[in-house]
Amino acid sequence: MAQQTGAEATVGSGGGARVRPFSMLDKLGYTLGDLGCCCTEQFRSMYLSTFYILVLQINPVHVGILLLITKIWDAINDPLVGALVDMHRAKPGKAKFTPWIRLFSFPMAVLCVLGFINASDWDYAIRIGYCFITYVLYEFLYTCVNVPFGSLSAVMTEDPKHRTALSRYRSLGGTIFMTVLVMVGPLFLYVDNNPVPGRFLMLASICALLGFLFLQITCVWCKERVIAPPRPKDEKFNWLEVIKKIGRNRPLIGVIVFSLLGIVGASVVNGLNVYLFRDYFGNVKLQSAMGGISTLFSLAAFFLIQPLANHFGKKEWCVIGAGVAAAVMAVLFFFPLHDPMVFIGIYCGCYLFASAMQVLIWALLNDAIDYHEYMTGERSEGVMYSAYSFFRKLANAVSGSLSAFILGFIGYNVTAGAVQTQQVIDSIWSAWTGSYAIGYGLAAIVLALVYPLTKSKTEEMLAELKRRRAERAAQGEAVVQDVEE
Repeated sequence: MAQQTGAEATVGSGGGARVRPFSMLDKLGYTLGDLGCCCTEQFRSMYLSTFYILVLQINPVHVGILLLITKIWDAINDPLVGALVDMHRAKPGKAKFTPWIRLFSFPMAVLCVLGFINASDWDYAIRIGYCFITYVLYEFLYTCVNVPFGSLSAVMTEDPKHRTALSRYRSLGGTIFMTVLVMVGPLFLYVDNNPVPGRFLMLASICALLGFLFLQITCVWCKERVIAPPRPKDEKFNWLEVIKKIGRNRPLIGVIVFSLLGIVGASVVNGLNVYLFRDYFGNVKLQSAMGGISTLFSLAAFFLIQPLANHFGKKEWCVIGAGVAAAVMAVLFFFPLHDPMVFIGIYCGCYLFASAMQVLIWALLNDAIDYHEYMTGERSEGVMYSAYSFFRKLANAVSGSLSAFILGFIGYNVTAGAVQTQQVIDSIWSAWTGSYAIGYGLAAIVLALVYPLTKSKTEEMLAELKRRRAERAAQGEAVVQDVEE
């Protein structure tokens, strides 16, 4: 038989056996995959900088420099890993991406735990060196898991509705973890507003173990169905040439810049959350209340975004949602609130709109990957996803270090038990709301002006790609029949 494509492809089940149709099992598996990645990455994103500053008592400026350097290196190795993934030729009937996830998820979990060892009694220079080494090694291993996982959705299905569903379910994994972590973390990690070092290590170990188990389930439940035309064995994969073509992919550029700006705003906010509640509102455990209330809004967003995206279009609803959230935070920048529960209510309302960006970004990326095939006739999911991941991690590098730099700039005192000045406390509020408003506002403007795939244009592109793939499949069948005759 000729090689099949699309929903009837024969990948992932071994021996050329037909893969089961796309189903809820794929959605749940993809949810668990994102949950598995978030168990280590989001835990580190939320608490590692805080651990460095409040537990290891490293100068916030030094933390910012460390995060900036390591994240830039992490971003640089993304295209390298993506090229390796695309160069790998899976055997007929075998999966291309899940073996990477299965192999690297365990060492990634180990490095996550090692990053939270209490080294506060070590020499200052040795502390920084240890943080640097464990950070770099973890991020490399995370790339070896996350690039294949991100590429996986592009080969699980060709159906645009299924892809939007996968994007929603992927965001559900992150939302579940973030909600639990925001609720549990402040209650467990702090006593009398002060961090407990051993509890950071304990929670890191739990998250790492759960992440490893979830990713292993993903490798079993998620099936690869869309098969790119095989490359000749003597053809060398020129990933530099592919990256040049990516530079001419306007939808991908739009997604990259949109995501970069949004991540900077959101990550700076996440980096300052502890200090907003600990110092501005005076009780770090109020973060748990925000996590509990935001759960309801997260569930509402999960069920509402698909019909809204189907009606307005993915691009259109992302622009609306990010724009509304940015406008509200711009108002709060000029009119500070001191009642934490009122603030939490307004924040959760903004999340309902801003979540459009977080939920649909992966569907926009899949459309950009299809646009590359539409324009060139080639599919390079690994390199294209890693190119996106490269800039996404650059954004994380800037934003992760920026929150630390902000703390250093405003004069935050890291001494144990120190009380911050009123000027520092007011500056925390301004930095939090300002970062949110600028990040999401600019993101909405960029997506509106740069990303060309409106609802109608996306539908036209996907219909044309489906026609081309059907023609290739028919031609392949015809060639096989001629040979057999």
